[in-house]
Amino acid sequence: MKTSAQEEELIDRARTLVPKLAERSERCERERRIPEESIADLKQAGLFRILQPKAFGGFELDFSAYVKISIELGRGCASTAWVFQNNSMHQLILGLFPEQTQEELWNSGDTVRDARIASTGWSPRRGGARPVDGGYILDGHWELASGSYNCDLDVILAPVLREEAGPVPEMRLFLLDHAAGEYEIVDTWNAMGLKGTASNDIVVREQFVTEARTVAWADVNRTPEAGIKLQGHGVHDSVWYRVPVWDWMGWTITPALIGAANGALEASVARLETRTNMLGEKLADTQSVQLRIADIAARLDSMESMLLRDVIQTAEAYSGAEAPTVLKRAAWRRNQSFCARQLLEVVDSLIYRGGAHGLTQGDPVERAYRDVAAGVTHVGMDWDIWGRVYGQALLGLEISTPNFGFFPADIVRTR
Repeated sequence: MKTSAQEEELIDRARTLVPKLAERSERCERERRIPEESIADLKQAGLFRILQPKAFGGFELDFSAYVKISIELGRGCASTAWVFQNNSMHQLILGLFPEQTQEELWNSGDTVRDARIASTGWSPRRGGARPVDGGYILDGHWELASGSYNCDLDVILAPVLREEAGPVPEMRLFLLDHAAGEYEIVDTWNAMGLKGTASNDIVVREQFVTEARTVAWADVNRTPEAGIKLQGHGVHDSVWYRVPVWDWMGWTITPALIGAANGALEASVARLETRTNMLGEKLADTQSVQLRIADIAARLDSMESMLLRDVIQTAEAYSGAEAPTVLKRAAWRRNQSFCARQLLEVVDSLIYRGGAHGLTQGDPVERAYRDVAAGVTHVGMDWDIWGRVYGQALLGLEISTPNFGFFPADIVRTR
């Protein structure tokens, strides 16, 4: 797929920001949030609008642009790239909400208001929504809302509590406004890595949410075994409004981490220019170091290539009249989580080669090691889940996994 001039320009803008983000990375960790200057830089560069609908001031670019930009930003600061990729992808989700809501979000005429970004509450300690006249009453406590302090909105995933509910609850997304006092941020994020992401808790107390500010999880994840179906209200042109959210969600995790590992490799190469071993030999002249660096670089290149290939395949599949098979969709999820396993091995190899001098807190390799180790624990990268899903699909077995779909064996075997 040929990269457009607009996409190239936005990638270049991201690349230009890398030195600034690297310079602020220590402060980002110390303050446990992304510096507002960095958020302002990202907004000024237009990066949060790459997936936003054209009809409402966005670029509506291909998802590959999102992946490439996230990787670039990760070279400067993994926490900033993580928040960027988490929050900018929400513009795509918001493009699946009712058109009335999108008008309110992005078409007010107030440039500051229309530049708001959203975090999400996906992981509930407790929570649910009761149907009432005109909407729902939402109440609960959610964890891991990355970018919480930098965001103006939050998208909450919660079950609808109905008396006649079956064994599988109806899930909906609820859009809340922080300035309106519709949710509270609870400072809980004290992690070993990705320290600056402010992935705090969100508390909602008996908050009324209008019907127009909600969308059914099933409507943004229409299982496509019977053919392509539009997601949401389907008023936008991009194919990515036809792709089920759970098919692309796995690509919102590893790009920033690939970038962080690339940054760590660059720092390691720079350090090797002057390092010697105990015998006085220059480390860069030793075969073992040369092979290690080559191996790491090849793995990182292969990860990026595999992700971008799968993104292209997804766009092509959903552009046609027939949906991709369950096996193909399971392979995409397999590859996403496989990259996470590879990333952990890459940063482990770099921290080992750095020796004691690379263990200093705040060292670029040490930081990347912690950031990648933290990021790959994300449930969306759990090899025990997604490796098994692929194995079931390959063997033609029934699959019943939340955030992938419920497929009886006769559908799984349709290749």
